[in-house]
Amino acid sequence: MHCYDCATDALRPVQAVAVATCARCGAGVCRTHLHVTSDPVSGVPNPPPRPEARRLTCGVCYSAESAAAAPA
Repeated sequence: MHCYDCATDALRPVQAVAVATCARCGAGVCRTHLHVTSDPVSGVPNPPPRPEARRLTCGVCYSAESAAAAPA
């Protein structure tokens, strides 16, 4: 699979290998376009302390989610 953002870049189209898929849109994402954030585990009452889950997203979805979470 190739990175969707690299393949659709009109100025510099390349075929970079995808290292992940976006959790939101499912696009292939390379290391350059990958955003890794935390995703708290919910639904467990009084969970023991542990690391949060990872959430991998592309640049487009990361920007959209960040804008939606920003205070108005």
